[in-house]
Amino acid sequence: MRHRLGTLGQHAALFAVSSAVFLGALIGAVPANAQSTDVQPSERSFMVSLRQANSWLVPISKEAPTRTTNAGISNAGRDIFEGHSRLDVDLLKAATELGVVLPNDVSSEHQSLINEMAERTGDNHDRAYATIVRQTQGGLLVMAVQTRATTQNTTIRTLAHQTVQMLIRTMTVVENTGLVDPSALELVAVKAQVNAIRVIGQNVEPSDRELLVLLTQHSLWQKPASRESSDRARDAKVRKVAGQLAAEHTQLVSAVAEAASQIGVDLPTEPTTEQKSWANAISSSSGDEFDRMYANLSRAADGSLITQVARARATTKSVPTRIAAQTGLTLLLKHMLLLEGTGLVKSNSLQMTDVPAITQKQPNASAPAQPDDSPTSIGFITGIIVLVVAGAGTLWLVRAVGHHGEHRR
Repeated sequence: MRHRLGTLGQHAALFAVSSAVFLGALIGAVPANAQSTDVQPSERSFMVSLRQANSWLVPISKEAPTRTTNAGISNAGRDIFEGHSRLDVDLLKAATELGVVLPNDVSSEHQSLINEMAERTGDNHDRAYATIVRQTQGGLLVMAVQTRATTQNTTIRTLAHQTVQMLIRTMTVVENTGLVDPSALELVAVKAQVNAIRVIGQNVEPSDRELLVLLTQHSLWQKPASRESSDRARDAKVRKVAGQLAAEHTQLVSAVAEAASQIGVDLPTEPTTEQKSWANAISSSSGDEFDRMYANLSRAADGSLITQVARARATTKSVPTRIAAQTGLTLLLKHMLLLEGTGLVKSNSLQMTDVPAITQKQPNASAPAQPDDSPTSIGFITGIIVLVVAGAGTLWLVRAVGHHGEHRR
């Protein structure tokens, strides 16, 4: 039964996360905090996904405190009900402002899930509730973070930012109940061929080690670059932001080092060659160019890393790694907002590909209109299909958890 539960959980998780594949950004050389009037298919897909999740998470969470004697589940239900209810209000307001049509009715699959949860009681209800909520929120977290990192639309950016903040908090609340089945953490499409590696005599998941290494290397270049920028930047706002980032990277370094010591991971002592080139590009600049180089390279690096951190936060089974990932996710989200607040970040610096073009040449250039059969349009249609299937996958998962709970009893 455990094998069947795990398999069904993996299938449902794959359905939920697959839609994240279709997220992307059309990036142009305009300020990142400038309002884009167009809503990209990937952004629309995020809003639809969030609306569909709210449509069933809100009612089952509202009923959770009355259907349980478990204080943890009762508290989680209240927090998740309040969080997703507020989020739904903001989502509907944003959709109205942007002219995005969202589904008004609960899908038949989700209504079946609501009905089935209403029939559950005791431990059977609690385990099913904790597992399906945590699985759904993990998938949403990855989508919301990717949208937050890449969107040029300030309304959607605000919505995605609020979504990530709420999910970081409520995922922790439901995890702390101790009732989340491990199947809820299986959100990746392909597992590593080698399930564990030997580091200092302990078994460590490759993904956990990779996260700690990536966060360490990120701080190893951004902390000194921020310290330098806090002294050299011409703009007072840039100096203040850089000083704050330098100080908070100390907090991140401490959290990562603590996790590494607990699970036995050796951390690097130098940034990568590419990261050294970013730091050198900043140091070799001066004046206004220095300010722009620091703001854009830092924001691009944060945007490129944050989705990997969110995925690790959603999937790791290691508590020390989860704590480090949560710290990293919280700080990266905050740092992106601070850097964008300088007004210097260009939209072609939302994620790192090559070194971002910082110059403001050809201000009148605009991206060509995208045809109806473009990959992003096809991705949106496919994403909607995936979301429909995801409803069925989630229903299968809750039934499997229910059977598992009955078997345990």
